[in-house]
Amino acid sequence: MTSVVPGFRRQLTLFDVLCIGVNATVGSGVFALPDDMHRAMGGYSPFAFLLCALMLMPVALCFAELSGRHVETGGTYLYARNAFGNSIGFVVGWFCWANTFVSWAANATLFVELAGMRSPIASSACSAALVLALGIVNYFGVKLGANLVNLMVIGKVGAILCFLVVAIAAFDPSHLGGTLPKGALGVGQGIYLALFPLQGFEVAPIAAGETQKPKRNVPLGTVGALLLSALLFVVVQAMLVGVYPRIGAESGQPLVDAARYLGPTIGLVVVIGSLVSVGGFTAGSALGSPRYAQAIAAHGLMPRALARVHDRWGTPHVAIAWTTVITAILAFFFDYRRLVGMSNITVVIQYFFTCVAVPVLRRKEGESQGFRVPGGKIIPVVGAMGSIALVAGADKPEFIFAAATLVLGILVAFGTKQLQKDPT
Repeated sequence: MTSVVPGFRRQLTLFDVLCIGVNATVGSGVFALPDDMHRAMGGYSPFAFLLCALMLMPVALCFAELSGRHVETGGTYLYARNAFGNSIGFVVGWFCWANTFVSWAANATLFVELAGMRSPIASSACSAALVLALGIVNYFGVKLGANLVNLMVIGKVGAILCFLVVAIAAFDPSHLGGTLPKGALGVGQGIYLALFPLQGFEVAPIAAGETQKPKRNVPLGTVGALLLSALLFVVVQAMLVGVYPRIGAESGQPLVDAARYLGPTIGLVVVIGSLVSVGGFTAGSALGSPRYAQAIAAHGLMPRALARVHDRWGTPHVAIAWTTVITAILAFFFDYRRLVGMSNITVVIQYFFTCVAVPVLRRKEGESQGFRVPGGKIIPVVGAMGSIALVAGADKPEFIFAAATLVLGILVAFGTKQLQKDPT
């Protein structure tokens, strides 16, 4: 009935890869965080996205080179494994997988909140049901899941662009600039806050094994996703600062509130766009998250059953099933803010190891025939240092989560190794 890894079909185009990256980046942050950004940096808050994007650009370039070198599915896990061996590769892949299903669960819960569900039990049940539904969609084919993601990207970006068009008439540039409410400390907070909305471009290389012309399309999709998302966030934040007098209030939905301030019609459009955006993120997570588990299992570091590919549908169906169940449980028992609080530290681990893997793999494998990061080791080193600087803003609970995730991962790897030694 099933086969392992080689059964993947190359169905994804450049547009699909770009949409996967943009969809994973333009999620809940653009709708939920502008108030926090303004409290940290005031009229300079749009620059937080710009500064954070500049810090992440070396990381995206490293992802672009490595995705061109490796056309199998696996992303960061694959790069770390090939550069540093199975042990480091497993740790990185485990954190990648954890980050994707935690983020997936978080956005599923937020989607239900945005839809107006107020009962805690009903909200939890609906969040879990949404996760299960998307898992089923992706079980029956990567192209079906990618088409759903593409529609979500078009819908949510379209709603945001409608807001920007309407907001131009009321935009007052004098609201930009001014004083920094918290001084230099606020700048650091603003950049760290911007990390959550901007993370996600690294998802684009995950399905390299299912992408047409992967050495061309995956690097372009990865860098393009970061650039397009950063530009969109800068413009949206600037418009909010220049249009909405209550920016910085703790409403939880500043973009929706600003749209309603401009008029009921555009308010409705943005409400729908917020649902499409967060729903689109959950759809993209359903597509990308199981493929981390599949890639790790394919190399024998997790149970081999997770590496199986369905003969008919061409999907890692066992990994999809397990990831979906875990995510549904998280979505049922935890709320949005508790889930997203741990996201930044896990994603920065991916960024750091991707950057340091570039010079190691150049030495091991020779020069890439595809895209190559210019400047020798400079950009990878800058990217790695930037990753360390970003994680310095993490809180104590986030470090505790990272430590607990690491311990659990080691136990899983040890158990898998013992099962392989004694299959009975």
